[in-house]
Amino acid sequence: MFEPTTKNFWRGIVLYGSNQSTYKIGLAERLLDYAIRNITKVPLDEFGDDWLTAYLSRTKNGRPQSRRRLVNGIEKGLTYTEQQIELYKQGKTTREKAIGVIIDRSLDKMVLQKFHTLFKRKIPETFFELSDNKSHLILHDNLLDLAADKQINDLKNEVVGRWDLLEYGFSKPDNEESLIVDSKSYNTNHGRDAFIIIKNKRKNLTPLIPILNGYQQGKCFYCNDELFDIHVDHVIPHKAVQHDAICHLVLAHEQCNEEKHDFRPPKRFVQKLIDRNESVLKSDLPLKEELKKVLGMSAQERSQKVWKEYSLVKDHPLWGGTEKFNPANDQFYRQMLRSLNTSFWDRHLGNLQ
Repeated sequence: MFEPTTKNFWRGIVLYGSNQSTYKIGLAERLLDYAIRNITKVPLDEFGDDWLTAYLSRTKNGRPQSRRRLVNGIEKGLTYTEQQIELYKQGKTTREKAIGVIIDRSLDKMVLQKFHTLFKRKIPETFFELSDNKSHLILHDNLLDLAADKQINDLKNEVVGRWDLLEYGFSKPDNEESLIVDSKSYNTNHGRDAFIIIKNKRKNLTPLIPILNGYQQGKCFYCNDELFDIHVDHVIPHKAVQHDAICHLVLAHEQCNEEKHDFRPPKRFVQKLIDRNESVLKSDLPLKEELKKVLGMSAQERSQKVWKEYSLVKDHPLWGGTEKFNPANDQFYRQMLRSLNTSFWDRHLGNLQ
């Protein structure tokens, strides 16, 4: 049985926490800095000032700190911190007022409440708390112990690396469309009435599930663990191929899908996709004629077309940083992911949110 340690929980939050902005990473960076200096109680106004300083540095080259979306052609999604930085730079607010808004909107009502949430559950071992009057941030002993770990530099580097990664992922706004399985419907009806959400419209997913899951046999395309929280993902990023053809779609965990984002997948996954398509074509699974129509009549033609589309992302950073990267071989990631789908969380966390 996998029993996460303090370091596991910390690394889980930093590496695999849900991120619509860089707030969790910004907080992690500040917490480690205080803990390394053995500071156990930080006035919140001082923390807000440090937070603003850190974000002024991170945004000076225009690096985005949140996931942006195009809504009717207009980019939206600036965080309160980013908004205050812009007002401060333009001389439309004072540093003191900007810090006040950041403390209220970005810290107290946002990241300080959500930091300890991992995989939609609150971890049982928290690293800090707010004082009763919300005037100070109080660091817990487990965080100080973590900072005293001989591998603290590795933890610091993970935070910085994750921050860089998120900024890249946020560098281009998402399209309005999404491809997400309504997993509640899927789990309840075993696929009979499952839906895929595209541009806020529901489309019957019944023909799609057997094709994808028939090959994947209930396993995530990327980490090869049992599927839950199902997302439909484009192996070659949608921003590059600009279509939703079945030949590029696979089933993946929500977490695996979000981690991959718009990065270039290692070539093994492209070949795995090609092999999946050929397997479907040799079976009695539905829509195989659609695959021929989209990709071509011969195996060579089909393979060449997929690799040609893969070349569209040749300039994208590589997911995992190396062709050897494979989440199926990352035991820490898989153990943390599996804990979502076992009795561990119910046994340890109950209904904590």
